[in-house]
Amino acid sequence: MHTKVTVTAFLAILFVCCFSCKEGALELPFENAGGYVIGNEQCRMDTTQEYWLVDLSIFPKPCPYGDTLWLDGSLYKNVVKTTGLAPQFRFEGAKVGFDFYLSATPVNSTCDLPNPRTFRLKEMQVLNQAEVR
Repeated sequence: MHTKVTVTAFLAILFVCCFSCKEGALELPFENAGGYVIGNEQCRMDTTQEYWLVDLSIFPKPCPYGDTLWLDGSLYKNVVKTTGLAPQFRFEGAKVGFDFYLSATPVNSTCDLPNPRTFRLKEMQVLNQAEVR
């Protein structure tokens, strides 16, 4: 009797596991990648509204998100820009992981400084961010 109950319970669990799963991998409604902060635009008098440039090349590999950019003599790939970077990551070389939405096309910056330094890149709307170690 005990064996029949065990076998029945096992078959019930197996049935639930096999038929309750959806086919395919779970797809998140946002993107996830890690990258390095490589600098910022110099465009706004209010520096808290400045776009920061991020090279999304830590993970995943290959990273299909951004554009190629020459900056201060270095070539970066998968670069995007964001105003949503947390203050503790607003320095060159910070390693940050992001959950984000990405604009479909590159965006222009609206500037209020004379002689601004801007870049036409896709914009990343940050949902979550954390230090990558």
